[in-house]
Amino acid sequence: MADTTTVDIAEVMGRPRIGPVRPLVVALCALVALFDGMDLQIIGLAAPALAASLHIRAAGLGVVFSAAIAGMAIGALAIAPLADRVGRKPILVAAVLCFGAFTLATMTAGSVAALLVYRFGTGLGMGAAIPCAITMASEFVPARRRATVAGVLFAGFPLGGVLAGVLGSRLIPTTGWQALFVVGGVAPLVVAVLIAVALPESPVFLVARGVPVERIARTLARIKPVLTVGPATRFTGVAERTERAPVRHLFAAGRRSGTAALWVASFVAFGVLVVNSSWTPSLLAPVGVPVARTAVALAMFNGGSVLATAAGGWLITRFGARRVLPVAFALAAVGVAGIGVAAPSVAAVSGLEVLIGLGLGGASSGVIGLAAVAYPTAIRSTGVGWALGIGRVGSFVGPLAVATLVAAAWGVVGVFGVLGAGCLVGGLAAVALRPAREEAGSASSSPLTEGAA
Repeated sequence: MADTTTVDIAEVMGRPRIGPVRPLVVALCALVALFDGMDLQIIGLAAPALAASLHIRAAGLGVVFSAAIAGMAIGALAIAPLADRVGRKPILVAAVLCFGAFTLATMTAGSVAALLVYRFGTGLGMGAAIPCAITMASEFVPARRRATVAGVLFAGFPLGGVLAGVLGSRLIPTTGWQALFVVGGVAPLVVAVLIAVALPESPVFLVARGVPVERIARTLARIKPVLTVGPATRFTGVAERTERAPVRHLFAAGRRSGTAALWVASFVAFGVLVVNSSWTPSLLAPVGVPVARTAVALAMFNGGSVLATAAGGWLITRFGARRVLPVAFALAAVGVAGIGVAAPSVAAVSGLEVLIGLGLGGASSGVIGLAAVAYPTAIRSTGVGWALGIGRVGSFVGPLAVATLVAAAWGVVGVFGVLGAGCLVGGLAAVALRPAREEAGSASSSPLTEGAA
């Protein structure tokens, strides 16, 4: 076959079959999300033993838990955007190595200061890994499936929490809490090596950055599409590259109000989600709901969250963000506000927790899936990273805000009412998003573009 002179890289990567690389990329990126979620959860299971060995008071554990969340916010905001400059693959490998190594180091902590450093380092890696994994996987699938793949990958995060619980129930009684950190550290390191050895860089990124044709040709040869690339080949199908990918580009080309709305939705979704998981037992115990019963209700919340998280991206693709996200936030608002009124009825609380799981799972997954398709290639990792990073800031601020309300002697009905109102704010922000019917490679098709049809 003669040398191809013009190649639409989006069309090439959107073909139904491009060899075994596509499922391998998706599978390894899904494992990154799984172990990311597991490594965040295992500290909670090990907390009693760590607190005893390091003489940490129960109240002081909040700082230990927050250290990883703070690291995750910084990793998503500051490190993940580097993938738009140096590549998806190297930043992903570095991020996975980072959280794997610091997870292993956690079990050696001999002081509270060391424990905080190790948990912060773990969070840095985790915060950068998820956006890079979602961005990389989304660029190996057809544009119409990007949001769906992003949602499915993000579902690996809560599944990782489930895996942590299963492993904890088996390993802690027999081999001790340290075994959790061995598994949680070694597994990501193995995945990082597999990514480094087996996966190519995203061809979409390479074209967007304008790298030499020879390098693109070598990458495409690994993917093995039916294509011949010659020295004169010109690639099309992605937005023009930018020399840098600062955050200001997220507000350029008419994206200002859309990006702001996306960030508000992300802040609310992740903030309320973490508050519900962390504060609900403490808030409901004084009004007559035993912690053991609350644990059952939260298990139902997690079940609904996993299902909705996996489906969130597909729903965004099928029906549009402007329809799906407001409904998801409305479900969460009804569930959260209703808990304060329904307590101490365990049955009612459990049913409302299912609503919260479905609502916040769909909202959080939908936000990330939307970010994966709403920005052009040159700033995609920056867009996903900041959307998720703002959500992590919400995860950090939310529990502190509730602590302030509790300290001010707010009642259960009032606290959960405020959380419900927050969900409505997230829903209103989602209404401000514009519908998107195709890949957001240009301003005209982006759901974040002001005035788009």
